[in-house]
Amino acid sequence: MVTDHTLFAAADLGSNSFHMIVTKCDGGRFVVVDRARSVVRLAAGIDERGRLEPFTRQRAFEALRSFKVRLGKVPHCNVRVVGTSGVRRLDDKGSFVTVASEILGLPIEIITGDEEARLINLGVAGTAKDRGVVRLIVDIGGGSTEIIIGKERTVLLAESLPMGCVIFTNHFFREGKISPVFFQQAEEAAANTLESIWDKFRSARWFDVIGTSGTIKTARKVIASQGWGDKEITIETLDKVIGAMLGAGHVDRLHIFNGLPHDRAAVFPGGLAILSSVMKRFAVQGMRISKTAMREGIIFDLARKSDFSCNP
Repeated sequence: MVTDHTLFAAADLGSNSFHMIVTKCDGGRFVVVDRARSVVRLAAGIDERGRLEPFTRQRAFEALRSFKVRLGKVPHCNVRVVGTSGVRRLDDKGSFVTVASEILGLPIEIITGDEEARLINLGVAGTAKDRGVVRLIVDIGGGSTEIIIGKERTVLLAESLPMGCVIFTNHFFREGKISPVFFQQAEEAAANTLESIWDKFRSARWFDVIGTSGTIKTARKVIASQGWGDKEITIETLDKVIGAMLGAGHVDRLHIFNGLPHDRAAVFPGGLAILSSVMKRFAVQGMRISKTAMREGIIFDLARKSDFSCNP
């Protein structure tokens, strides 16, 4: 297969979904030419001993087989594939990555929380218009939450916390049941985790607050579709979402929210509990959404390291 050296790609094996994106440098700028998402729920398929259940393993490998075809035209040197918190939790991560790499035909890196934070910051900074601004960036994934203070491409402060929408939903909202008591328990657990890092962030100052990735982008979409807000997430608009969700009582009844996909609804309660706790602890008045995050950060990083003359 002929490869195109103007193509760059990134894929991440996340705790909730596996994602891939392919971009092409066109006229000096990156343009997305292909993207894919496969709901694997890796974190939900890991038992207490770190073993991955066979059905989840099968879903993961099927996703990678579909990715392989779509990544085939991209030069290997222009592709980076990473595993995040879910893969880090696996007891047999070595054998999983070996088989996964063979299926994909590409090496897979298990990255640290610090590297995840660096790439998220790069993704946000790469498309931000307000250069030189110090930002608080929040990224809620399936198995971890990254809290970052960044200025342009530099991470000033970062923590990767072991709480995510899949883990929290499975633990606090068993069988999809949603109640005020369950939500309070999830919020308190998130608040306790945030308290453990608060001394590190207490004196930090930032000008803007940016949210990225699935949970936060979905919350923003729900707020807009319900007519409760448009440009950002506030505590008031988030409380409206939470109130409506609690009234629904079960993830299967979250179709009350226009445009909320069923696969995202299944992990929405845990993600909202984390988001609510973060906004309260950091006294966030308004959170804007970045369309770009870790995958785009990977691509910007690859292009910069290869001295390729293309801009975000």
